[in-house]
Amino acid sequence: MPHQNFASANATYTNPLRSSRVLRYTLAACVLALASGCAPITSVQPGTPMDAVVSKYGKPAVVCAQPDGSKRAVWTAQPAGEEAWATKILADRTVTGFEQVLNMRHLEKVQPGIWTADQVRCEFGPPAMVEAFGGSRGRGPSWGYHFMEAGGFYGLIWVDFDTDGRTVRKVSTQIDPDRDPTMMGGRR
Repeated sequence: MPHQNFASANATYTNPLRSSRVLRYTLAACVLALASGCAPITSVQPGTPMDAVVSKYGKPAVVCAQPDGSKRAVWTAQPAGEEAWATKILADRTVTGFEQVLNMRHLEKVQPGIWTADQVRCEFGPPAMVEAFGGSRGRGPSWGYHFMEAGGFYGLIWVDFDTDGRTVRKVSTQIDPDRDPTMMGGRR
């Protein structure tokens, strides 16, 4: 399992969710929720001006130009949360509505050998964590995203890239050891 460092059998496990950076992100998300009147971003109606969305929820983490001339914008709760929400921005600068994209349905879109790092970032937003591997053994970097499926399954999506760091080599999921209540370090 990645991201668990035990120095010895008697070592104390330090939950990465308690780091000051994660606490700042969590606090920022709470402030954002309070400032927006606690209305979820998924309540934004299609046709809402992008400026109104930004004034209520802040700037998106990623904005990507699309082949049809529109743009795709992603707001994310990574690294502290399990969600990322995406919308299409039309030429008139209105949005088409929001959907949660960190789930198995969207993960199935990623095509190893075809998708690039830019496409992954545009689909899911920036990763919660990056593991950099050298070119030895044919491994490039891996991007990790926290997600949660129905029924309370806390998982990690791992997107592994070729040694050049540009093309998706493999996509996998695992139980998130820092969030699953049945595993050591689980927070829930």
